[in-house]
This record gives sequence, structure tokens and C-alpha cells, in this order.
Amino acid sequence: MDVQALGEVELEDANGDVRRMGDLWADKPVVLVFLRHFGCLLCREHATDLRERYADITAQHGEVVAVGTGNRRYAAAFVEEEKVPFPVLVDDDGRAAHAASVQKVNFFKLVLNPRSWAGTRRAHRAGHRVHRAGRRVTQLGATFVVGPGNQVRYEHLDAHSADHAPLDVVIGALHA
Repeated sequence: MDVQALGEVELEDANGDVRRMGDLWADKPVVLVFLRHFGCLLCREHATDLRERYADITAQHGEVVAVGTGNRRYAAAFVEEEKVPFPVLVDDDGRAAHAASVQKVNFFKLVLNPRSWAGTRRAHRAGHRVHRAGRRVTQLGATFVVGPGNQVRYEHLDAHSADHAPLDVVIGALHA
């Protein structure tokens, strides 16, 4: 991850406001979560898990920021449908994902990866559904804890679409 380059990236949030990434973690640690796209059922499950642990994160003086693909309208629908209490940013051109070294896989490895199947079944049984896809569906997810300043406290690059960072470890990194 090139945290300095990532810090310079400006992205639009679900409300249309432009945010400079580095400003988000200038004064406090941020759990920075890259989602595949706003229509991904596994990403929606992950956002729900983050929402349920949001009070634990803010109790550690941290914040959550999610970054995904799709347009601002998709991001706003994602926030509303999943009742997301934290900022959601749109990275349709992939500048932030590139600076964060978020991985991509080919479509067949994404869809045919048996390691993702159990997670997909779990998310589907929990009521999550696939919605309209974003532009870069072959991007995997990632989770970082960054800040304050350009300190990277934790890094998890997803190995497959159901591979999310364990939230207890992420929360622990907030005060590391």
C-alpha cells in the first residue's frame, strides 16, 4: 500500500461530497474497507457486520470508511438498504484501490473459487442478495487500519470474495 498516494486521492461520498482520503485518518485511526462493489452480497454482509460492530470501533476512537465501485446512486442505495452509519465512498476509476494495492482476479477465479461458496451460501441464508454490479467486479476486497497520520496499523488483502478480515483483530489494531 502506498499510504501517501492513497491519502491524496479524492473520492465522492454517497451524498456527493468530495473527501480527501488522508483527511479521514489525519487525527484518528480509520478502519478502511474496500468492497468489491455495492451490489455484492458478500460486501453487503461485511457492511452489516461492520455496522453491528460500529459502536465497538467508535469506542476505540476509530471510524469506519467503506470504499466501493458503482456510482453515487448505488452508494446511496447501499447506505440506505444496509443502514450503514459510516461514510461510503465511490472509487469507480480505481485510483484508491490501486494506491492501496487491492488485488484483482479474473472473472472465472472469482466465480469458480470454491473457497467463496460457503461464504456466499451463508450470506444468502442471512438474507443478503446480489444487486446491480459496479464497474470492477473482479476487484477483491481489503481492510486496513490507518492513522492517525500515515501509519498503517493493520492490512488484510482478501484472497477470495468471502475472505474478510476478522473484526476482533481489526478492532484490536485500533489501539495497537
